[in-house]
Amino acid sequence: MAWNVVLGMRLTLLLLALLTPAVLPAQDLYIRNARIVDPAAKTVVEGNILIQGGLITGFPKSKPGGFSGQELDAGGRWVIPALTDMHTHSYGNAAAAGAPQFMGAEGVARADIRVGVARFLDLFSAEDSILALRDRQRAGKVPGAEILAAGPCLTATKGHCSEYGVPTRIVDSPADAQREVTALAAKKPDVVKVVYDHETYSGRSMPSIDKATLEAVIATAREHGLKTVVHIGNWQDVRDAVEAGAAAVTHTPTPAEIPAGLPALMVARGTYHIPTLAVQGDWARYLDNPALLDSPLLASATTPQLLEGYRKAPEAGSRMAGWLAWQRRIGPGNLKSVGELYRAGVPMLTGTDGGNPAIFQGYSVHRELALLVEAGLSTWDALAASTTNAGRFFGRKWGMTAGSEATLLVLDKSPIENIHNSETIFRVINRGVLVNRDLNP
Repeated sequence: MAWNVVLGMRLTLLLLALLTPAVLPAQDLYIRNARIVDPAAKTVVEGNILIQGGLITGFPKSKPGGFSGQELDAGGRWVIPALTDMHTHSYGNAAAAGAPQFMGAEGVARADIRVGVARFLDLFSAEDSILALRDRQRAGKVPGAEILAAGPCLTATKGHCSEYGVPTRIVDSPADAQREVTALAAKKPDVVKVVYDHETYSGRSMPSIDKATLEAVIATAREHGLKTVVHIGNWQDVRDAVEAGAAAVTHTPTPAEIPAGLPALMVARGTYHIPTLAVQGDWARYLDNPALLDSPLLASATTPQLLEGYRKAPEAGSRMAGWLAWQRRIGPGNLKSVGELYRAGVPMLTGTDGGNPAIFQGYSVHRELALLVEAGLSTWDALAASTTNAGRFFGRKWGMTAGSEATLLVLDKSPIENIHNSETIFRVINRGVLVNRDLNP
């Protein structure tokens, strides 16, 4: 989607060029007196956690002799893997009225880690800038949440993503797809993002690539060892993407009726779903229940001025009023669809589509967790969508077992008893390093 990012993406080119301080290296840490929450095993175990070289190396009954790293008394608090945003556009936060909050990907990385989101997948930014920044971070020069990036959208001429004035890659034929994906693969994106969108329900139809071109994108990406995330518009788009071998589809189609056999096909092919429920309904929810905007964690992630704009309905007839009306039409049906997919066994991932109205970088991952539970997911499976499932997608261990990356949250309250307790952050740990959350994002 990313319908509100034109100026923001242009400014990102400048913001990404700024120098940044060095990242702290992985450290050793001993956490005692913890309730260890494992989303994959669905267990809570009281114990201690030993972290060495940025990895969880064990759960000893006492501190090992000769251990010289830092220590943290969890005081009986809950320790979970840190969260992941699998769909964002990291320029900053859109405003309901007035100027957006421009942050750039570096600012988003700092803001995300502050609210417990340790990784984000940018699914469309200026290609050279975002991939160069990611590489600088991997060289130890950019702090904060880990940046994963697709770079461009692959889309049709005048298709979605081409409207923002940000260069992207146009693919109108299988030959285009093979050429562009091969060229992009040389820059080693973390995924390939492609737009395959024939949605007409919103009245905002744009040109889309055809099925043969989609198949060529996915096949060529696979040849280069890259997974494909497909932006879809309707349920037939989902079916075509799954049959072509997409690793994930992002967004939840409307209307809500899922074609027979499609959930089973997604399960059989192992296709992940990134529902983006918050972007498809949260502004309406904020207007109906303004107390949702009173979250202390949300206040730490953005500005009072930006939040205030979401407490009132937009001017009638404005583009933002149209956005809100669209949310009210589709929100309830989307929750129903996600519940049906979940009950069929479709694996879920948390993604916010940050950069759009009423989505707040980092914080809206917590909203996505709550909405997944509202849709019918157990608290265990909602947490897995943002932790162990996301790790599995990338072939990494983002869990609570020996060998897992030691990027964790220490929570004051149990997220298993109430998913909203993911917001009760006591400490953030990034590769064994205790994060200073008092720094400005």
